[in-house]
Amino acid sequence: MAASNEAGNPVLNNMGGRCQLSRLTDSSAKTAEIHGFCTYIDKDGDQVFEQCDWMPGSPNNCKITGGTGKFEGLQAALVVTIDPLKSNFDGISQVIGHKKGTYKFTNTN
Repeated sequence: MAASNEAGNPVLNNMGGRCQLSRLTDSSAKTAEIHGFCTYIDKDGDQVFEQCDWMPGSPNNCKITGGTGKFEGLQAALVVTIDPLKSNFDGISQVIGHKKGTYKFTNTN
């Protein structure tokens, strides 16, 4: 995954990332929830850590729980919206996600 920040500030800008997510499906209710974690890294090797919980009927919420280097002490609350993309393969879905929220740096000492 790739991340860019439309405002151009360094939080989630020009970073690569990887997520480990679990999807729990309720076929009778035709709903799914997703829980997991993502890690992003920038060109300097500094990382951002994120936790996501997407529940049926609720906004797709993620929170940045910290980071390393220049991102140490980073905290954020984010809502994710997605736009589906056409996939070339059956059973594979691709999306473009947009994260909106606020962040702050907390004192880690």
